[in-house]
Amino acid sequence: MSRVARLRIDDWSVTVSLSVAEKIQALHGNVTVPRTAVIGARAVPDGMAEVHVHGIRTGTGLPGVILVGTARDGDSVTFAVCHGRAPAVVLELAGQPYDRIVVTVANPGEIVSGLP
Repeated sequence: MSRVARLRIDDWSVTVSLSVAEKIQALHGNVTVPRTAVIGARAVPDGMAEVHVHGIRTGTGLPGVILVGTARDGDSVTFAVCHGRAPAVVLELAGQPYDRIVVTVANPGEIVSGLP
């Protein structure tokens, strides 16, 4: 069983598959969006730097250590699963409850190359 989130991509959907601990930390289950909802994808060196938590946040956060859950900043809603200041994938979405998904992963460049 995985202890950290995994980003699963198939022909029809993109799923953030959370570990049991992350589900508790996020107060949320796995997140799945249609692949057609992904309008942009990029690799970043620090996932936490991409998540703006100036608004309301639901989940678990400790600056520089962990950020798991939903962050609302103005009209923007981000679902984040970030562990440390590690490389991440940022997915820009359209027509979904979340505007963005940010997930720390070991291979962001490889994941992004398979998305728009």
